[in-house]
Amino acid sequence: MCRLLGYLGDPVLLDDLIIKPDNSLIRQTTEARMLAMLNLAGFGLAAWDDGLAEPHLPMTFHSTQVALLDPNLRVLARKLKARALVAHLRGVPLDGSAVINQQNLHPFSMPGSPLVLAHNGDLAEFSKMRFDLVEYLKPEIARRLAASTDSAWLHALVLSQFDDPAGPFTSDEIFGAVESALGIVRRVREAAGIHKSSSVNLILGDGRNLVATRFCYDFGRFETPPAQGGIEFLSQWYTLGDHYEFVDGEWKMTRGSGKATLVTSEPLTRDVSTWVEVPEYSALLVDAADERPRRRIVPLEV
Repeated sequence: MCRLLGYLGDPVLLDDLIIKPDNSLIRQTTEARMLAMLNLAGFGLAAWDDGLAEPHLPMTFHSTQVALLDPNLRVLARKLKARALVAHLRGVPLDGSAVINQQNLHPFSMPGSPLVLAHNGDLAEFSKMRFDLVEYLKPEIARRLAASTDSAWLHALVLSQFDDPAGPFTSDEIFGAVESALGIVRRVREAAGIHKSSSVNLILGDGRNLVATRFCYDFGRFETPPAQGGIEFLSQWYTLGDHYEFVDGEWKMTRGSGKATLVTSEPLTRDVSTWVEVPEYSALLVDAADERPRRRIVPLEV
């Protein structure tokens, strides 16, 4: 299991999102409050800012270092502001089975497409179904798929639902592609006889839209109780406001224009009174194409 973060709003220093808060994303490397696991297998982010070259495409950073101890990440976070961000802290089983390399770090992206994906959860017995998904991938996307993880294949499957993976997209179109991809995975799981609990909490972003899902196949079905992700629903929270900042001795989203949306696996602060859970089997859709963002919670009917 992993930890996720997505942001859409006015430009904010990355330090204020992933480093400084009392329950910041990198602190969750070892001290996640809503996950009984360590997250030691690397870190990645995709950030958008209009001052960067090709501002419609994300700047990406991936490191296999333990995030809490990565000096390059701290330097980057102190210097870079972003109007949109998807960040991911990777956690894997500590049994030596996972491959730790650059290709398997989230968020996943492909050249020419603004849409990235980060995943918290896992598709049980993915090796039994991986190559049954090939027929659902666009050939040009399948050829670029370098990673071996279930999450990377989910990203490729979502991109394959679009006529043009280069966009532009609306939040409804991204959600439709996610729902279609999850439906394909369900059918492939059924055909392969896979009926184990498999969490699929996702955050997808393209710099202008944000989609966050809270979903699980066959919730609660397992042979051996896992540490987490089968016996309880993985968490996903969001907060809305104007700016996420340190005010009156605590980190919080200040009220105002309401342009900013922050969604995370768990609240970034001890005070959770301004945070709301994404409902189970639902998705949060945020469309910031207009001056006033449009936000909705919609059911995932897969």
